[in-house]
Amino acid sequence: MDWDDLRFFLAVARRRTLSAAARELEVTQPTVGRRIAALERRLGAKLFLRRSDGFVLSGSAARVLAHAERMEQDALAVERRMSGRDEGVRGTVRVTASEWLVTGVLSPLIGPLLARHLELAVDLVADHRHLNLARREADLALRPRRFEHDAIVQRATAKIGFALYAARPYLSERGAPTSGDGRGHVLIAMTDDVGDVARDWLKAALPAAKVAVRTNGRDAMLALAAEGVGLACLARAVGDHIPALQRVAISPAPPTPTLWMGVHRDARTTPRVRVVASYLTERLRALEPQLCPADSSETGAA
Repeated sequence: MDWDDLRFFLAVARRRTLSAAARELEVTQPTVGRRIAALERRLGAKLFLRRSDGFVLSGSAARVLAHAERMEQDALAVERRMSGRDEGVRGTVRVTASEWLVTGVLSPLIGPLLARHLELAVDLVADHRHLNLARREADLALRPRRFEHDAIVQRATAKIGFALYAARPYLSERGAPTSGDGRGHVLIAMTDDVGDVARDWLKAALPAAKVAVRTNGRDAMLALAAEGVGLACLARAVGDHIPALQRVAISPAPPTPTLWMGVHRDARTTPRVRVVASYLTERLRALEPQLCPADSSETGAA
């Protein structure tokens, strides 16, 4: 079987719609439909059943999914081992992180890196989803928790301080939730499909507060909080520098997770990946006093 056919099969199996698979594969939706139909004719079997919520695997296709994924891993392993081995520090490195981290922390670091390595390019992918390093959706990933995949080599970079923020008019009207269960207050929260290091803390600290709006990114949370919609848990590296927001004292203190960098073990020796990983690790560790100020574990307000 042509490996290219399996790429289309796996994309539809994972994304469940032709349009989502097309975006992943960077082709048109009709192309995906034609390739799946052609594959089904060639195999003489129905691969997908169409339902109201998208495509699901047929019984026969479900049995071969694990085999297809193993073929994918073998193909990607060959590509990772060969890619960039003799290129030196040139080519593109794809780095993924949440949007606030890309915008507020990583972006200012890239200019000096590119000035050192003129043939290097960096793709900064701001995405709340956890892009898959094993499938080469990214070369490097930064996350506020450890990676669980055995094939990922990871290193701790810096602690990230979080705090609760609100606009001054909101606090003038409702007061600050310095103690109690948060009754009478409004929360701006993350949607459930997004990993959130503050979700459990918010439930414990303000169990009676009303969740009025959810979003899938902290940049949107920041904008909503600045408009006085409610309280939002934001990184200190961002929230402390927004004049419209005030940091709110609360106990227990918000979380201070460690930011982990992950790279697939087959890609870590590629020169361009190694250089970018080492540079970002060094710079993030140097920035830790700004990313996690000394009072992040205290309850003093700004």
